[in-house]
Amino acid sequence: MVLTHFGLALLLIGPVLIGASTYYPALNLFGWAWIAVVLMLAVMDNLLSRRTSPVHIRRLVADKLSVGTENRVQIEGISYVTTPQARGDYQFGDIHVRGRSRLALSWWQWRLPATQSVQVYPNLLQVERYQLLARSDRLQEAGFRRLRRLGEGTEFESLRDYVPDDDFRDIDWKATARRHKPITRQYEIERSQNVMLMVDAGRMMCAQLDGMSKLDYAINAALMLAYVAVQEDDAVGLVVFADEVHSFVPPRKGNAQVGRLVEQLYTVQPTMREPDYTAAFSLLHGRARKRALVVVFTDLIDRHASSQLLAHTAALYPHHLPLVVTLRDPRLHDLAEQMPHQAPDAYERAIAANLLMNREEALSTLRQRGAAIVDALPQNLTVAAVNRYLALKARGRL
Repeated sequence: MVLTHFGLALLLIGPVLIGASTYYPALNLFGWAWIAVVLMLAVMDNLLSRRTSPVHIRRLVADKLSVGTENRVQIEGISYVTTPQARGDYQFGDIHVRGRSRLALSWWQWRLPATQSVQVYPNLLQVERYQLLARSDRLQEAGFRRLRRLGEGTEFESLRDYVPDDDFRDIDWKATARRHKPITRQYEIERSQNVMLMVDAGRMMCAQLDGMSKLDYAINAALMLAYVAVQEDDAVGLVVFADEVHSFVPPRKGNAQVGRLVEQLYTVQPTMREPDYTAAFSLLHGRARKRALVVVFTDLIDRHASSQLLAHTAALYPHHLPLVVTLRDPRLHDLAEQMPHQAPDAYERAIAANLLMNREEALSTLRQRGAAIVDALPQNLTVAAVNRYLALKARGRL
């Protein structure tokens, strides 16, 4: 039982009366009697209120929550949001309820059994949001390219008027001269291609950025890319690896394949072990022989530390098209751009700038060896990866 402000104010009248008994002795007994009566009344009011205020409450929450995003939880009409920071199995506890007694002298409290297990998955809500935006033709509001852009690909289809979003390389200059206005060539988009997602769960993916591991950001982006790819009628497969290959899912089409990938990625956790690129890429070469866009979600430091990744990625080209997806560390960029006020600040800035330079050198080497690159901040990674896939497919590079 916890007294309300009103109940506490009534109770404090007793000590005031006792203090005044110095001048009026008769008030001493009256003060103690007042305290006893208020306390007795508060206890009886609290017990009666608890018995006559039945509480029936239950928690309404999905069995599967999405990591890194707000998930709504409702309690009999009252709702709040929870943002899980890691994937895995978790549990909600009991519900604690507090109410004010009928005479407003105290607060009563109940603990209602409401233990409930939930599973935190990769971000499934982003897929639902993408579906909603796609149906209402509002994908560009979230930064996504249109799901399918008529007029891109390799097989010529027709001519149409130029619009500002068109690539200048698609302008048909002869038709433009004849019609005295810009005309764009349209191409049929190629379909039914393979996309292999390779997710590195090794040491460098353990780092935390804004409360989530790099691996969680990579998995969210991989899942979204898989969903978009199956909408484009592409077959999507998966390789998860660290110091060994943890799982392999052969490429297949259809929304059911996205569900298979979710189940595989649900339990993956980063490990403080060096990734074995040799084992991962050997498996890829042995079990995915058809040409594919190979999307490697990983991170790198410099050419020396990432020499295995550079070598194996270069070996993919030209049979496969490699796309390396990495995460920028915003803290490192902030350090490199800060204005030093003391000597330690200058050292931190120099070290950060050197790390960024070495990292950019490694990315540049990958580009020179035929790989496409996505290097984005955590909050932009999913959109950047999906848009790069769509751009490569639209240009017929797959």
